[in-house]
Amino acid sequence: MKDTLFLAVHALTWYRGRSLTIIACLALTMWLPMTVRIMLSEFRAEITARGDATPLLVGSVQSRIDLALHALYFEGFKPVPTSMAEVDRIQATGYADAIPIHASYRTQSRNDQPGAVIVGTDPEYFEFRDLKVSRGQQMAILGDCVVGSSAARRLGLEPGDSILSASENAFDLAGDYPLKLNVTGVLEAAHSPDDNVVFVDLRTVWIIEGIGHGHQQLSSESGSDLLLKSDQQQVTASAAVLPYTEITTANIDSFHFHGDPADFPVTAVIAVPNSDRDRILLRGRYEGRDALVQCLQPAEVVGELLEIVFRVEQLVRISSLVAFAVTAVLLSLVLSLSLRLRQAEMDTMFRLGCSRGMIAGMLATELAIMLSAAISVAASAAVLSRGVLADALRQLLF
Repeated sequence: MKDTLFLAVHALTWYRGRSLTIIACLALTMWLPMTVRIMLSEFRAEITARGDATPLLVGSVQSRIDLALHALYFEGFKPVPTSMAEVDRIQATGYADAIPIHASYRTQSRNDQPGAVIVGTDPEYFEFRDLKVSRGQQMAILGDCVVGSSAARRLGLEPGDSILSASENAFDLAGDYPLKLNVTGVLEAAHSPDDNVVFVDLRTVWIIEGIGHGHQQLSSESGSDLLLKSDQQQVTASAAVLPYTEITTANIDSFHFHGDPADFPVTAVIAVPNSDRDRILLRGRYEGRDALVQCLQPAEVVGELLEIVFRVEQLVRISSLVAFAVTAVLLSLVLSLSLRLRQAEMDTMFRLGCSRGMIAGMLATELAIMLSAAISVAASAAVLSRGVLADALRQLLF
């Protein structure tokens, strides 16, 4: 064995050009399938991690996948909203803490970049997702917002800046009115969909929706463009008086909401049970219930989605097998031609006393060394590619 290894190493060194070419071709053939498999595993882990970290989702009866995509990744179709009454109902059970989410609006474009999703929620969401402010501070009053790291970088936002909400209907003056949002902080990178959104207080979203608004305080000293009629007894406003588009400490007291707070809309509710038993009991409350609300486990929905999406993985496996088969045929051809070219060398070794078994062992050792080197190079390149492509994958996903 020692002799065959000695002869094989020296033969590979002598035919270094041929040996390096074969190793490079084998490594390239193995590198691509390895890298694809690693990235698919990374993709699966990134996608499922958020679903696994979210115990239960409650929302209107619609596509389970649409609800999960909306609540977990803030993507997909705009869902039919449910109400704050559902949040109160979950809290009243004592089985779980309810975190409301309202994600139906976007900011206006900025710096030639499309706007970000506006997510209205409670402070408990930041604790649940372990989101921390890296620059500035958390929201303090209505109209304040904190921005995800990717959204802040893309839109060029820093604490102290401002951005307007985008109206879904420019002709709807009663609701959906643009609101100036004051950026109070930028969040640390979480490598999740939270990096791409703008967070506001839930009541701020309701102001954007037109449920809440403020009015200018009028007096007889107000400008003529704001007054239709003024006398000692009363002041009548003209049509120029519009709801405020900016909330400040000076006018925040004038903002108020119309209607029953229990009827105010939310697009989804994250339920965080106190225990596994409470999770089962809470889900049982929604099973068979004749209502317009459903309760689902995000991990199950994401798993169903991945089963559909990852059918392409079977195509990758088949392609890899075909590539390996073609490479094996080409390698056999190269080795066959090489043996013909080395026939005189083999005859000389046989005349010098080498047995046919030693010659075959030397050739097998050469092949084993080249395969081992190719696998090492391909594995190292795949690991390096994983490090380089990991951030690109996160940016693609989130």
